Amino acid sequence: MADQLALAMGATAPGTYRPRGTSSLQRLFRAHFPELLARYDPEFAVRLGKYRQQRIAKAVERFLGCGDYSKGIARIKCTNTECTSEYFRPFSCKVFHLCPSCSQKRTLLFGEYINERLLLRLPHRQIVFTFPKVLRVFFRHDHGLVGDVSRLVYRMMQGVYSAAAGRRIQGAAVIAYASAGDFVR
Repeated sequence: MADQLALAMGATAPGTYRPRGTSSLQRLFRAHFPELLARYDPEFAVRLGKYRQQRIAKAVERFLGCGDYSKGIARIKCTNTECTSEYFRPFSCKVFHLCPSCSQKRTLLFGEYINERLLLRLPHRQIVFTFPKVLRVFFRHDHGLVGDVSRLVYRMMQGVYSAAAGRRIQGAAVIAYASAGDFVR
């Protein structure tokens, strides 16, 4: 089924060179996004917010121009005096969560930053806190509530560890949330 969908969307075989800006996802947005914009106000604005349309359209426009040489390029040249290698690289869109390439790069850079500069060489824990589905509706239009809840969870975890140690434990937290689409339903 997935193979049929990929073929229907015009996907290329793995390992085949494909110029940037011609991905299946970009072709899908070029073909169907104008229809979504036309249908947004009557069908989605009540549930998702009336003023998101401009922000979404701007992100999609940037995504569709990702890797397009006509939108701007950088000249990359080797700094080694014995090497004459140079090439042009098109600018990226930097649209997080929409562009797979730019999103992955940003995720890797953030992980590297946390590992190399933020975390001390001390034991650490990963804790996953999940909002019950019945409460997710409150976070739909006010993402600031996520920050408030994150601070509460941090204070709670610090209290648990301090109580277990019998003394005050100073900790730190890197908190990120992943909505997996639940906040926009």
